[in-house]
Amino acid sequence: MLDEQAGVIDNRPVAEGFYQLRLAAPAIAAQAKPGQFASLRVSGQPAPLLRIPLSFAAADPQGGTIELLYETRGPKSSLLSRVQIQQTLPCLGPLGRGFGRPAPGQKVVLVGGGIGLPPLLFLGDWLRQRGHAEVALLAGARSAAKHLPGDLLRAAAPQVRLATDDGSLGHAGFVTDLLDEELAAAPGALVCACGPHGMMAAVAARCRRAGAACQVSLEEYMACGFGVCVGCVVEAAVETAGPYSRYRKVCVDGPVFDAAQVRWEED
Repeated sequence: MLDEQAGVIDNRPVAEGFYQLRLAAPAIAAQAKPGQFASLRVSGQPAPLLRIPLSFAAADPQGGTIELLYETRGPKSSLLSRVQIQQTLPCLGPLGRGFGRPAPGQKVVLVGGGIGLPPLLFLGDWLRQRGHAEVALLAGARSAAKHLPGDLLRAAAPQVRLATDDGSLGHAGFVTDLLDEELAAAPGALVCACGPHGMMAAVAARCRRAGAACQVSLEEYMACGFGVCVGCVVEAAVETAGPYSRYRKVCVDGPVFDAAQVRWEED
């Protein structure tokens, strides 16, 4: 874990309410892995006190840069959207545990909803650079305006399928409808998902029924980012020995978990 003064290279809107932030952070870029995250201090003022945790959407060790995608939802993300080029931001990372690697030749299906896509974009590009060709990206959003640009999506996977809740782009319905088709065609695939909790619960249930391996990147709010505050716990499916026997801290035990290790509402 490093605390680096990251220089802002770019900070631009890429979809309705979504921004792409590119930072010069060579030490963090050299260590970042798909599924891990950074924690940014967005203001030098006393408020907001806490940093904002954001998953890596890309990391370039040679260029010394990282990319983060975020949605403007509250005071911290709104402040971040107003950050200018050449400013510096205290950046803590890389934090957390990332995705496990697929078996050689195993198809990987990335399932993302809304702002859950960033870690999947990083994972898809990371796999592509290592010669893993069998990758499909299934991206869901509320409307066409909420979908990320096609060039960002295509960099992650040779096969991209879109879904919208209102039917304004791609499949009219949930992204899990597309997952059903993928699992029917490739039942031995590894599914990696990130998005709203309800979407991931549905993905986990479908993978369990199909006998497919599934990894999920959870989006619980991580106040400290390194396990001190215990504010981001998730209930585990199986109890283990330890001070939090029924719970796991998302920031250090995750954010990526085997879906079978998480207790979902329907379990």
